[in-house]
Amino acid sequence: MSGSVSILAGMGIKSPVTAAFSKIQWDSLTTLKLTAQETALLRMAETNPMDYTLADSRDASMYARVLLKLLAEANTAGAGAGDVSKITTDSAVSMTEGDALKLLESDPLGIVAHYALTKLLEILSTLQVGVKGVTIASVFYVGKEGVLVDQWKALLRCLNKGGKGDIFAQKVAAACLTKILVTACPSQRAGVSDGKSRPIQYASAIEPLEAITAWIVSQLKNASGTLVAICTPALKVLMDAPETRNLFCKSGGVKYMSRQLRVGSKAKNMAASDKKKMGQASVQQLYEISFCMWILTYELNRSAAIRADFAKDSLAVSALVDLVSVAPREKVVRVALSCLRNLATCSADENEPVSTNTASPSTTINGSTFLSEMIACGLMKAIDHLRDRQFTDPDLVEDVTVLHKLLHDNYKELSRWEVYKNEVESGHLQWGSTHTEAFFKENARMMEGIDGDFYLVKVLITLLSNSRDEEVAAIACYDIGEFVRHYPNGRAIAKRLGAKELVMALIEHENPELQRHALQCVSKIMVHNWEHVK
Repeated sequence: MSGSVSILAGMGIKSPVTAAFSKIQWDSLTTLKLTAQETALLRMAETNPMDYTLADSRDASMYARVLLKLLAEANTAGAGAGDVSKITTDSAVSMTEGDALKLLESDPLGIVAHYALTKLLEILSTLQVGVKGVTIASVFYVGKEGVLVDQWKALLRCLNKGGKGDIFAQKVAAACLTKILVTACPSQRAGVSDGKSRPIQYASAIEPLEAITAWIVSQLKNASGTLVAICTPALKVLMDAPETRNLFCKSGGVKYMSRQLRVGSKAKNMAASDKKKMGQASVQQLYEISFCMWILTYELNRSAAIRADFAKDSLAVSALVDLVSVAPREKVVRVALSCLRNLATCSADENEPVSTNTASPSTTINGSTFLSEMIACGLMKAIDHLRDRQFTDPDLVEDVTVLHKLLHDNYKELSRWEVYKNEVESGHLQWGSTHTEAFFKENARMMEGIDGDFYLVKVLITLLSNSRDEEVAAIACYDIGEFVRHYPNGRAIAKRLGAKELVMALIEHENPELQRHALQCVSKIMVHNWEHVK
């Protein structure tokens, strides 16, 4: 796993108004309420290298708190609503020094906020690399008990739900705050000494950690496109500690991470012009999110709850299989395959408590569970295709080989009905031997389900309206029609469950193949002797 050094020092983000920083006139900005000592400290820091400014732990902590004060006062005075906050991703690219200086005149507080965040990021990056006797903990956790500095809230106030507002400020504030808080996790402190063995009160960071985690999950849930990139640096930092990985999963993070991967992988259905717009940035976004998911898979053997989160609605496996099938870039395929391998080989501890997050609490979730989902989502076909490609990465080749064997061994143990059931439950329908007249003649009565509630028929009906994949909807139409033909009173059951209305709405669909299967399905529901019509 790559460390936070690359995440913080190499975030690949620079304030678009950096050119204006050296022109800030601290004395004229009275709204910042700076003391003469604080102003002197800021000027001194400007003339010295950062590692020199941070050489003394007490001075370093004072400097960090002055920067947090700058951020708090600037935001209180309206920095988040000025011209600087309206800079878009596109306009940032073309920003000139003259543009930055004009913004310093129209929105000096917005420039100050960017300055403070840039310097805080530089502090964390420098300390992460190493300054003798000074650490992130000694700078941001104070007093004999090592309590988190009160000024941390200035970073949280930079964040808005949905990604609206200052893109740079939110991205950097979230990453900085997450790093400061993750430092307090006991797992990060084990065997670490800052020269004075100063304690850190983890309890002081728990509530802030919950707040930043909730914001990250909210971004994954509500944001789309490039706005998701606002939270990815913070998300990667959050993956550094087992405590925060578990907190992220408890907050529903796996589900929303999977949805983002599904949305991104749908590029295969886009027009060429739209794919071009997505560009490298979206591929990088897919890579970063799948990388975070890969880190989470290392918690599978330790937590039944996390296995349950990954198994819920087959969302995670479905998203990863999509990535492998679409293969946007080799690096994305490599990480997705590593995730799938970890899922396929995970195991449940015999002594661990059974998770109550699943629909069937008594069900043990392990590698076999995920392998069945992978088969249902069509991974076998994608793996067979990958075996024919020439990859130079030995780890990728090994993952393909291991998954190929596990999938085929698991497939041999499944009955055709189990394969069909898993496929329908995954929502990943693909034409094959389980979508034929012969299959339904043999298995129509199995559609009743264990509880007699025709659960799979209900799932097929749901796919008619919820699936964005036209082939999936066409197969669902076919399966419902065959159920109607081969199950006693199937016509009445399908009507009662609402299939007729949904299928009829698809008769005028622009896709001719879906239109044909919808028409045939309606005919099977309405006509008693379908064979005569056929």
